[in-house]
Amino acid sequence: MHTTEPLQSWQDGPTRTAIINFVQQVTDSTHPAYVPPAERIAAFDNDGTLWCEKPSYVQEMFIIKYFHARVEQHPELRHVQPFKAFWEDDRAYFKALSIQEIGQLVLEAVASIPQAEYIKNVQAFFKDTQHPLYNRPFTELAFKPMLELVEYLHAHQFQVYIVTGGETDFVREVSEQMYGIPRSKVIGSAVMVKFEMHDERPVLVRQKSMQEPFNEGAGKAINIHLHIGRQPILAVGNSNGDLDMLLYIEDQQRPTLPLLIHHDDAEREFAYEHGAEKALQTATERDWQIISMKNDFKHIFSFVPEQITNTSA
Repeated sequence: MHTTEPLQSWQDGPTRTAIINFVQQVTDSTHPAYVPPAERIAAFDNDGTLWCEKPSYVQEMFIIKYFHARVEQHPELRHVQPFKAFWEDDRAYFKALSIQEIGQLVLEAVASIPQAEYIKNVQAFFKDTQHPLYNRPFTELAFKPMLELVEYLHAHQFQVYIVTGGETDFVREVSEQMYGIPRSKVIGSAVMVKFEMHDERPVLVRQKSMQEPFNEGAGKAINIHLHIGRQPILAVGNSNGDLDMLLYIEDQQRPTLPLLIHHDDAEREFAYEHGAEKALQTATERDWQIISMKNDFKHIFSFVPEQITNTSA
């Protein structure tokens, strides 16, 4: 019987071989490394791991669009931060923000509105907005080799979770369409909601605060414990914010495979190490598999990008 070769968008090499060998071993009931299906858990970061995070986080672009609309309605706000930076497209201002500070801007943008209204805004954004350099919908900006890896793991009875610093409900709106990962398996930074009755109907209203811990750094390990109750045996990240998750999955008796993506392909995507320095150093020291986008990926996206410039960050 003909069997399709797995991970076809991956170059033959040590990284692809390590992934296939790991999956074969943990799914072979005769192998000492066998892991029962209930314990086959994989965790993927989202920004920079499953989809493109440059020149800005996708959710940051969603917020920019929101603040532009606010300034158009209230012109006096164009002289007040953060509205001024949004209106003037001040990239230096945004580049200096941490993901936590971006999270606070999310709260500013969408606090005190019903959850259903927020979801409609998110859906409209993904329907109407394109990536500023690739000129494609954001839903087409998933990395093709990572989609293949998710599919490969699903085929071998892995439970695949997204563990993202991004806002949970934002990512849920595209997780099934883009990655084939159910909404229920998205663990992100969660906005507090309040139950209210409006015109005798139950309504969830978003609040101006986040549930703790924020899902970045150590928060990822903690939230994996809270939401899954088991350590993943495979995890993929790309930044310092994923380091604690990768360390957390490694510390167990079961076999594990921590994977770190290195954005080193300025021609087809973006080349950058800022915000990943510690993760790259740790991965090297601990002999983790470092995925080179330049050397390990035959294709980056499901489409062939036109030549773009300014891809070093």
